[in-house]
Amino acid sequence: MPTTSLALYMQTQRALYAAGLPEKIRALETVLRQLGSGADGPSGQEAVLAQAHKLAGSGGTFGFPAVSEAAAAIEKLLSENIGVPDFPGIDDRLTLETSLQALKAAAAADQPATDMPAAAPTAIPEAVVPQPAGPARLLHLIDPDGVTAGQLADQLRHGGYQVRVFAQPAAADRAALQEAPAAILADITFSADSLVTRPVLAAPGPATEDRAPLLLMGAGTDFQTRLAAVRAGAAGYFPQPLDVRAITALLDQLTSAEPTQPYRVLIIEDDEALATFYAGVLQSAGMQTCIVTEPCRVMAPLVDFQPDLITCDIHMPQCNGIELATLIRQQPEFVRVPIIFLSAETSLVRQAQALRQGGDDFITKPVSPAALVSAAQSRARRHRSLLAAEDTLRISEERFRLVVETSLDGFLQSLPDGTVLAANQAACTMFGMSEQHIRAAGIAGLVDGTDPRMAGLMMQVSRSARFRGELVCVRGDGTRFPAEASSSQHVNSEGDVQVSVILRDITERKLAEQQILQLNAELETRVEKRTAELTAATLELQAFSQALAHDLRQPYIAINGMSRLLEKEMAASISERGRHYLQRIRAGVSQMNERTDSLLALAQLSRTQSRREQVDLGAIAGSVLKSLQQQHPERHVTSRVQALPAVQADAGLVLHLLNILLGNAWKFTSTRAEAEITVGCAPGTHGELIFSVRDNGVGFDMAYADKLFTAFQRLHAPGEFAGVGIGLATARRIVTRHGGRIWASSTPGQGACFYFTLAPVPR
Repeated sequence: MPTTSLALYMQTQRALYAAGLPEKIRALETVLRQLGSGADGPSGQEAVLAQAHKLAGSGGTFGFPAVSEAAAAIEKLLSENIGVPDFPGIDDRLTLETSLQALKAAAAADQPATDMPAAAPTAIPEAVVPQPAGPARLLHLIDPDGVTAGQLADQLRHGGYQVRVFAQPAAADRAALQEAPAAILADITFSADSLVTRPVLAAPGPATEDRAPLLLMGAGTDFQTRLAAVRAGAAGYFPQPLDVRAITALLDQLTSAEPTQPYRVLIIEDDEALATFYAGVLQSAGMQTCIVTEPCRVMAPLVDFQPDLITCDIHMPQCNGIELATLIRQQPEFVRVPIIFLSAETSLVRQAQALRQGGDDFITKPVSPAALVSAAQSRARRHRSLLAAEDTLRISEERFRLVVETSLDGFLQSLPDGTVLAANQAACTMFGMSEQHIRAAGIAGLVDGTDPRMAGLMMQVSRSARFRGELVCVRGDGTRFPAEASSSQHVNSEGDVQVSVILRDITERKLAEQQILQLNAELETRVEKRTAELTAATLELQAFSQALAHDLRQPYIAINGMSRLLEKEMAASISERGRHYLQRIRAGVSQMNERTDSLLALAQLSRTQSRREQVDLGAIAGSVLKSLQQQHPERHVTSRVQALPAVQADAGLVLHLLNILLGNAWKFTSTRAEAEITVGCAPGTHGELIFSVRDNGVGFDMAYADKLFTAFQRLHAPGEFAGVGIGLATARRIVTRHGGRIWASSTPGQGACFYFTLAPVPR
């Protein structure tokens, strides 16, 4: 309800009250004159007191303070003498008559107080209309430490806030003129700065009395620091190290809009006009109201309306407010609903009794609309916050209960002395015992006393410290089983330390570990046996290859020698064709002999023990190329050896490797008038060094690249280039023994490039 509408409503209510005031005064006068006639009795005195009480409470509320004062004087005299014999006496009647005349005079004046709260347009907080949540609420963070502020801002952004960081309050103040923040978080060093502590209009809603809340943070935890934060108007103070969760929680509470479901207020007031007035004021602040004018009919509205707040008068017929509050508090579902007493009762003793027997607050009539709205919003908000917290706690407890009940691990709740308070079903199944028997046994009775780790568990439990390890536990039938145990401590709602122990039966895991150990032992035995068999087979194969090579050489020698003798014996009569045949026989024998030697060399390479040392590849490559040039002085070959790093390798094997690769490059560039051979090195993608031997020779077809490093596989005809096809197979064997790899790339007619790596020696 807008301010103007509220003012109009209050003027209307005042006019209605003023119109009915003479009738109320005449009714009071009638019952007053009947006092002491002998026909009224105690009930008559109470009726007079009730009417005087209503006028005393309602007059000031509707803008007639003089009416309230006169009625209050009558109420006081009646309440002090109720039940007194011979009341009223002559003096009492004179006093009552004087007060009654004052009451009439006040009503006749028909002029409300100029400081009437309802007439002030800003006295009542506007109803907060829930606004659609934007992408983020704006937060101003003021901190001279840019690094710390940046880290804090990142964490707050994850909490749904749009954070602007400022090093000084002046910069934040200028930014607030463009867009007001929902809250301010500043360093405590700025608590004396007027730009920080002055009120800043909050971002949501129109310009109202709502201000952007201020939160302060700092290194101090002492009383004076916290007091400085309070005096600066801070809604919260957070010492370092900062608890970002706590900051976010408070920010959420301070910056969240009023709930989409309005607060519900149950108004219990026997004065219908006053109750209607209270309802209008609360509704203007966005609340829902329900009025009960007869206290004995309060139960149904309590159940149906489910109020967030109850306002209650004290002096009512049938049942006074204190009795009613006690009655409500005796029902568990309403024990948390706040109750605010609205009464003209001025006795401090009665006010204290009202608060002691169920009240949460006491506002003396006449009630200011602003005070009523402020108290109602504060109490209702706290009520809903408590309900939300209880719901969260209930859900958490329910989840914990479900986890414990459905867990496959045993769960024990105990005291530090080892007394078991509770056990879940899994623990009962694990030990083969009922929960009652587990509680009777205690932790000491569930663990094998001979297990040396038992003392460690009990010591940790008694000290409320954490424990994690393996134990030997005892089932109800006396059988032992291995278990994995972990414990932690917590404090319950009564402040007592309790210990949670989680047990897991690891019998199957232990059996599996034993089986793995047994299989490993068997595997090692089998590997040793297989290695011995393989070693024997290798030695036998080496002996066989040596014997075979020796046995094959004898026929080669015989064939070669006999063919020469035959050629010499028949030198005069042999034809040219016959001599050609004999030469072909000797060439075939020579080729077979070379292949046999190559096979023996390849086999010998596998048996040779390598010895790694620092080797200069560049120097070796240069030496091989120089030797090749000396052997073929007629060739014109341009050779380049780039700067190569020293490597850890077997010098003899590396020399053999470069002899093969550079020899092939020399051979396959023999058809080139201007031959080029380059030895280089470059880093690989994985950090390794890749060595290369490049030439501009005849090259080869990459379709047959898979045959390159296979023994006796040639990609060129024997008549084109000499060789038996064992060199690259030997090169691959050498590179493999060094933990590296070898490969090649080529284009026919454009040369080839062979690459290889040598793995470093592990340290």
